[in-house]
Amino acid sequence: MKRYPLLVQLISYVFVIVIALITTLGLLYYQTSSRNIRQLIERDTRQSIRQSSQFIDAYIKPLKETTSVLAKHSAIQSFASQAYQKNDEQVLQLMKMVLATNSDLQAAVLVTKDGRTVSTNPQLTMKTSSDMMAETWYKSAIDRQAMPVLTSARQSSLSSKKEWVVSVTQEVVDTAGHNLGVLRLDIAYPTIKASLDQLQLGHQGFAFIVNDKHEFVYHPQKSVYSSSREMAAMKPYLAIKNGYAKDKSSFVYQRVIPNSQWTLVGVASLDQLHRVQRQIFWSFLGIGLLACLICGFATVLVLRKWIRPIRQLQQVILAIQKGDRQLRAQETGSPELTDLAQQFNALLDQIDHLMIAVADKEKAIGQYRLQALASQINPHFLYNTLDTIIWMAEFNDSKRVVEVTKSLAKYFRLALNQGNEYIRLADELDHVSQYLFIQKQRYGDKLTYEVQGLVAYSDLLIPKLILQPLVENAIYHGIKEVDRKGMIKVVVSETAQDLMLSVWDNGKGIEDPSLTNSQSLLARGGVGLKNVDQRLKLHYGEGYHMTINSRPNQFTEIGLLIPKSKDLRADARPERMST
Repeated sequence: MKRYPLLVQLISYVFVIVIALITTLGLLYYQTSSRNIRQLIERDTRQSIRQSSQFIDAYIKPLKETTSVLAKHSAIQSFASQAYQKNDEQVLQLMKMVLATNSDLQAAVLVTKDGRTVSTNPQLTMKTSSDMMAETWYKSAIDRQAMPVLTSARQSSLSSKKEWVVSVTQEVVDTAGHNLGVLRLDIAYPTIKASLDQLQLGHQGFAFIVNDKHEFVYHPQKSVYSSSREMAAMKPYLAIKNGYAKDKSSFVYQRVIPNSQWTLVGVASLDQLHRVQRQIFWSFLGIGLLACLICGFATVLVLRKWIRPIRQLQQVILAIQKGDRQLRAQETGSPELTDLAQQFNALLDQIDHLMIAVADKEKAIGQYRLQALASQINPHFLYNTLDTIIWMAEFNDSKRVVEVTKSLAKYFRLALNQGNEYIRLADELDHVSQYLFIQKQRYGDKLTYEVQGLVAYSDLLIPKLILQPLVENAIYHGIKEVDRKGMIKVVVSETAQDLMLSVWDNGKGIEDPSLTNSQSLLARGGVGLKNVDQRLKLHYGEGYHMTINSRPNQFTEIGLLIPKSKDLRADARPERMST
């Protein structure tokens, strides 16, 4: 059968090229369409906001002129200048006539400087003049000195319901420029609302008006006026003069309304853009899937005979992964697959050789660790102990000489343990006791100690020489560093799942908080502690960990937490040592 070793590569290349081409075209079309739609939205938004600002300016301008004319009317001038005059019929009729000529004007109010009030709304006359003089609109009119002022949105009581209005206010002055009072015309929202509601700013777009103090003049949602949370939600839009919101969900454009303190803010939603983007995405996704199906179908037809060797190789790999390392791949198929199977089989053979070599190396390392641990018996400790024995002999203290010598001999015998790596927990505690006994002969009353075991776990096999380095560390880095009497406690305790071997001392403690972890303490404790930690990790794995609890100049406690369920005898059962 004629084989075509390059056919698979050619079909794969065609498949990748088709997908890459469709993806590239889709991305280009996506980016181009998105950019064009964004530009269209920006242009339409700017144009709509400009036109609306011009309309509002044209709408407000005659109302401001009406306010100025009314403030200078002789009837109002005469009434406001004559103190204590209560005949307001002429002024009231004048106001009503002005309101009748403009349907957007809702109410008119005159507050004189001497406290008289004239209003077309009977409910407003119930308010005291002092209350009105304290309001913002009254003070703003006084500050502008006989110039019309536009106010922010506020609620006005009309009959039995409350509506939101804006006002045009102006100071009433005489010919000499002296203050006579303040005139206010309340403007309803129908015209402004109708103008802004017809703006095409997307499905979720909207427009609102604020003054120079960022107080709301108009918003389609009236709850914004009285809700601090909703007002805060509008602040990000106020910070954008001409650009996109942080979440890229809307385009914001601001326009100052001429001859006013108002700014028109348009927030155009990009739902149209997102809709087009989704259409493009799904369209090209469909085209891509169709192309993939066609290429996949063609590939299956061509590679039907070529896939079988690959599947066989896959099954072999899965079987080897599950533990059957004796299997080998069949060297069949195309020349490339045959070479691959041969190289795979050669790799498996190499891995087997490496595993054997690693096992031998680990065995050698284990023996080295035992040797290193056995040689860990500090020669300085031996020399100091011998010096102590010599000193005792010179003073004819034969009894203590015998005790120390016996203790030293037992210490060495337990440390060596006939070459076994594991030892009974009771013997490990005995080994620590011998070490502490010898050290006490050197330090005298400066050192006291306690060793407490658990009878139930006396025969538990553990790695040997795991406590002596901790005790040595407690003496040389804890007890020796303080002037008071030292105390060392070696305690065996248990939890539901673990056995705790702890070494406590009342020495110097750990002054640096950064050292209250096992790695830092190991770095400080030297080779002995590192050896203990590595050996316990090697045997117990994740079931072991070291705990540290210390307070400066008070105490240090190091705990070795090992699982009780671990059966060391399954790894290496040592012979029982004779005592």
